[in-house]
Order: sequence, then C-alpha cells, then structure tokens
Amino acid sequence: MSKVKGFSISIVSFILGFILNGLAWTILPGPNLNTLALIVGLLLMLIGGCFFVASFFFEN
Repeated sequence: MSKVKGFSISIVSFILGFILNGLAWTILPGPNLNTLALIVGLLLMLIGGCFFVASFFFEN
C-alpha cells in the first residue's frame, strides 16, 4: 500500500467515524442504535488513527 493511499484511507475513516459519533449524539433514535453508532464511530476513528500512523511506514 502506498503512503497516499494509507493517508487517504485514514482521513476518510476518521471523518466517517466523527460524523457517525455526531449522529449518535444528536439525531439517531433509541438507545440501541445510539450505542451501536458510538461504538462503530469510535472504531472507525481508531482505525483511521492507526492507518495515519502506519502510512508513515508504507513504501511509496
């Protein structure tokens, strides 16, 4: 995987996780859907952070 690809995956993943967390705190109905959205959003943000750090070690 190239550095640019890893960096772009990390940015998209982090932004999607941030949006999903925002939706969970504002407009998603019910406790089950809110909890699921929070967990998935946090996982996406963590994956984005891991890919961001890992992208520095990828070859061009």
